[in-house]
Amino acid sequence: MRNGKKKSSSIWDRILQVGTIILLGVTFVILAHAMYGDRMEGEAPTGSFQAEDFNEGWQLIEGDAVRPVEVPSRIERREGEEIVLVNTLPSGLGDGMSLMIRSSMEDVLIYVDGKLRADYSSESIENMSFYIPSAYVVAELNSEDSGKEIVVRIRVKTKGVINGIRLSHGNNVWFEVIKSGLPVCFVAHLVLILGLVLLAAVLVLGRSYRVAAPRQLSLLMINTAVWVFSESTLRQLFFRNPSLSQYFSYLTVEMIAIFAIAYFDEVQHRVYHKRYLIVELAAFFQIVLNIFMHFSGILPFYRSLPISHIISAVAAIVSIVSIITDFVKGRTKEYKITAIGILCFVGMSLVELIGFYVNRFHVFGTSICIALILLMAATVIQTIFDEVMAGRARHAARARMTTNTIETIASAIDARDEGTGGHSDRVSLYAGILAEAMAEKYHLTQEDILRIRYIGLVHDIGKIGIAENVLNNPGKFTEEEFGLMKKHVEIGYGLMSAMGESVPGILDGIRYHHERYNGSGYPDGLSGANIPLVARILALADSYDAMTSNRVYRKILTQAEVRAEILSCSGKQFDPALVKIFIRLLDEGKLDPGTAEGLNVDQNGMTLKSKLLEERLQKDLKENRAVGEPSHVRMLCYCMKLMERGGKGYRVFFMNCGDSAEEMEMLRSVLRMKMTEHDINLQYTENENLVALYDYSGDQVDQFLESVRGKCPSMRAEEL
Repeated sequence: MRNGKKKSSSIWDRILQVGTIILLGVTFVILAHAMYGDRMEGEAPTGSFQAEDFNEGWQLIEGDAVRPVEVPSRIERREGEEIVLVNTLPSGLGDGMSLMIRSSMEDVLIYVDGKLRADYSSESIENMSFYIPSAYVVAELNSEDSGKEIVVRIRVKTKGVINGIRLSHGNNVWFEVIKSGLPVCFVAHLVLILGLVLLAAVLVLGRSYRVAAPRQLSLLMINTAVWVFSESTLRQLFFRNPSLSQYFSYLTVEMIAIFAIAYFDEVQHRVYHKRYLIVELAAFFQIVLNIFMHFSGILPFYRSLPISHIISAVAAIVSIVSIITDFVKGRTKEYKITAIGILCFVGMSLVELIGFYVNRFHVFGTSICIALILLMAATVIQTIFDEVMAGRARHAARARMTTNTIETIASAIDARDEGTGGHSDRVSLYAGILAEAMAEKYHLTQEDILRIRYIGLVHDIGKIGIAENVLNNPGKFTEEEFGLMKKHVEIGYGLMSAMGESVPGILDGIRYHHERYNGSGYPDGLSGANIPLVARILALADSYDAMTSNRVYRKILTQAEVRAEILSCSGKQFDPALVKIFIRLLDEGKLDPGTAEGLNVDQNGMTLKSKLLEERLQKDLKENRAVGEPSHVRMLCYCMKLMERGGKGYRVFFMNCGDSAEEMEMLRSVLRMKMTEHDINLQYTENENLVALYDYSGDQVDQFLESVRGKCPSMRAEEL
């Protein structure tokens, strides 16, 4: 705030920002065209990946009957029965050709000219269970096979699915499989990488941030990615022993519900922990039971899978019900971004589950992987949002603490200075009004204005270090006293230097608010724009309050006199540009001593007791009334202000008991016995005591006064 203006963004910065975004957009347009465009002329040739369907001419052998059959199709057979297909291989086959058919958990045997060419069955794999994983079965052909009979025997284990059959040169038959399987594998790899990155971040940041939910999400993502790989049509290319994928396929798909529920539980702050725990335990013990039944031969994994699916469906229902409950109770606002991600994940997971039973040709994993990416994005966004909001809350708490500290310090300063009760509050208010009027021209934000008000509260903090006989000298300062008084800006600067710039500009405001525009001020003789803006603002606000407040040694100036004085000091004591704004505020009635009255009223519009006591003290001192210890009264005003800020208050009474010293001594003795440690009893004048009763109700006040009057019948009490 030294020059009063914020540095605006360079035009070249803006050109660079916009230009790079445009270039990035153009890059993606070119990328999309390169991937999906149909112009091939002149491009480097890739050769042929041609493969042909071999789905025509197939006959189904049923006992002694033979009938045509469509391929692909589904034929109802009981478990263990065979589907036998026969056809004649095309003429013109070449060496190194391949024939491919996909097994959907069925045993597949391929015969050419009565000889077994390919066998994928429970018997062909050592230690394999009855329900083998789906796989592509490839039979190698050569030119001698042209025109020969081919027989495909399918032993039914599930629903008798006959998949399409293809012919190609070499392994070109795999090209379409790879092409169709790449998207889901790509997404699964992305989920796996993101899950590992998230887990690594959790392990690194676990001691600094709340990471229970991200940890569970990372495990869910890793587990799901492994499941997708195990179900991928490309698993024969991933694994050297793809038949083993059945084991981690069943285990990982059953654990999805456990990790998902654990994640939902953390996101919802464990409000529904009991119900989620029941579902998690059911899923866990069901997995353990399935493993036992499978390897003991009681029930294979495939047959127990519907139980796992039921538990997964129950988990989905429980999570949806919990989110709906939170929505009704207004708790989803705590995780609204993540809640959307959870609902997407649950919905798309149910799509995967339904696809297993409705569509046997369903490609598993795409929906749930996309849902996990969306869920991670929602979680990351929610986490960042939560941290930002928590940071703001911490900042607000620190700001409140700083404000309370500043206000307390300001009150303590005023409590020592009998001539300036409420001065710091008023300077803060006037400086804020002036800064608000300057905001547009000087590019001040609301935060800047608030800081200026805070600085106004502590601009005189250095007066704590000034001796009271100097601080409260009712007459004109001697040269020595004035020299000491001027030291308050350096004392304040030294005191607050330990805090640093916790409030930006605070040190400038404290040190330089008595500098003069013409260079004749103190402590450093700065002039013109070399005086920080905040100090130039405070100089006007400070002087205005001095001219419009009660002082023991002089009368209050009128607005006209104040106006004339400020104009006469323009360019000498004050910044001329700020004077113009300040005079405009005076002329528009936006700035006058009455403006500060709002500082001294409660929420009901009643004048605060601390203000009334300050005014009473000022009046009595001005009329030369013999107040015993003014500093004690000012300290009471300070205590009252602190209590009033906390919503508490004092009932204040001026009490006397006749004119004799004996009667007053009796009253003071009774007061000492009747008052609590929270109450205050001061001798105000020789024949009058000041009594402050802390947080008394009306009945309690009446009882107190009656009990005192019982001992001192002539006691008189005047409430402030």
